[in-house]
Amino acid sequence: MVSDSNRLVAKRYQLLRELGRGGMGVVWEGRDTLLNRQIAVKEVLLPAGLPRADQERQLLRTAREARMAARLNHPSVVAIYDVVEEDGRPWIIMELVRYPSVEEVVATSGALPVRQAADVGRQVLSALRAAHEVGILHRDVKPSNILLTDDGRAVLTDFGIATAEGDASLTQTGMVTGSPSFLAPERVRAAESGPASDLWSLGATLYATLVGRSPFERGDPMATLNALLSEEPDYRRIPPIMHPVLQGLLRKEPHERVNAEQADALLAAVVAAKQPNADRVVVEPKPPRGGRTLLAAAAAAVLVVAGGGFAFFKFSGSAEGAPRVTQSAVTSAPPSTPPPSAKTSATPTPTPTPTPTRVVAAVRAWKSPDGWSIMRPTGWKGARKEAYTEWTRRDRTGHFGVQAIYVNLDPNQIIRDSQETAGQNDQDLRTLRRRSVTHQGTKAVEWEFTYTAGPPGDAPWSTQGVKYHEVQRAVAIGDTAYILSWTATEARWRQDQGLMRQVIASFTVAA
Repeated sequence: MVSDSNRLVAKRYQLLRELGRGGMGVVWEGRDTLLNRQIAVKEVLLPAGLPRADQERQLLRTAREARMAARLNHPSVVAIYDVVEEDGRPWIIMELVRYPSVEEVVATSGALPVRQAADVGRQVLSALRAAHEVGILHRDVKPSNILLTDDGRAVLTDFGIATAEGDASLTQTGMVTGSPSFLAPERVRAAESGPASDLWSLGATLYATLVGRSPFERGDPMATLNALLSEEPDYRRIPPIMHPVLQGLLRKEPHERVNAEQADALLAAVVAAKQPNADRVVVEPKPPRGGRTLLAAAAAAVLVVAGGGFAFFKFSGSAEGAPRVTQSAVTSAPPSTPPPSAKTSATPTPTPTPTPTRVVAAVRAWKSPDGWSIMRPTGWKGARKEAYTEWTRRDRTGHFGVQAIYVNLDPNQIIRDSQETAGQNDQDLRTLRRRSVTHQGTKAVEWEFTYTAGPPGDAPWSTQGVKYHEVQRAVAIGDTAYILSWTATEARWRQDQGLMRQVIASFTVAA
């Protein structure tokens, strides 16, 4: 496709460079020469060997449904500007959103924090509801089709295989479109699919944001399809507060799944809960029988973290099919009233029996492709560049970086060079101490200092005029030296010292 670079489509849309390629087509970065704005262009491709009549039917359907999707005006849907036909196939002209996908974020930074995952789920669910209301199904909801912006906006993209509800053309052509790991069972069985099919895919996507893969991924397409038809997800690595919504969305039969309204209530309960990442008590919900039971389960899950304390809840079936909730440990008084979602469900009856509570660690293991590993701060946003990896607290009050240096291996000189650079870029630089330390048996040099941030420059996470406190540790291991840098606003420095020492001390280079 390189030869198509700078080609004009429909005498208006210029193709600049290929951004990605998948089973249904190629996505290009482009420019609208008439309006002089950047765009994304999806070139729709079909599998080789498809009969001509089926090709024409599929291309007409794609063009028709893309035009339908263009009617959607929603903050969590990538806007479709135009659909044109050239070379006998449709080209979809879309908003260009330059942000990483959920798949990329999880691959580089690890699982999303529970509250963020639930918030992303609500935004995507809102986009799906808007599409379903006008009769459009997405058909390919998955982590790589959800983009995350810096301000927390989740954007659903690639309506390229979207279809009108009830359109049987794909079944007629014998095609099953979408990613196998995130397909709903009824679509694999070639049964009638509807909005519930998109909800299943959303459930599998939310699971992947917390674990890193679909619950049915088996490495082989046929094994994956067999798993989603015959196996149940493994929830042992999923935070308990997310069990009810995932169990409700990932029911094999469409009519048994929670609907969009119920799913939104369950996700809203997770977002509203205090410190959901700290809720690591073991919850053992019995597979629910319907939406109302799941809503009750969500209400109980919220009680786990409400009121400033943590509680352990065990769910079991009752004669009426509603959950029986037993409260096993409470470290502070439970709330006097249930959260809003509980109003639509059965009322739990707590019976206290004290047992200890487990809390999730503030760090998670992360291994670099370059051969080193670290316990990175949980919930911080990560990014990788050449020879540099960083994590930033979501509110930008904290930052941690690992820089690899291959030329100069003298920790003392590395710190001296760093001091000189910092003195040129930042204001009011003040050295608090510089000392020799030992890092896992290797001599290192540590420099602690404060400064007032200047223009962002190489540190876009910083805020100009804010006072920061930083520790840099330089250590040479083998043929590489590393600078470990922890930065926090002066206001939060003392609060973060324990976390800082835990993260820095965990840095290890593989033998």
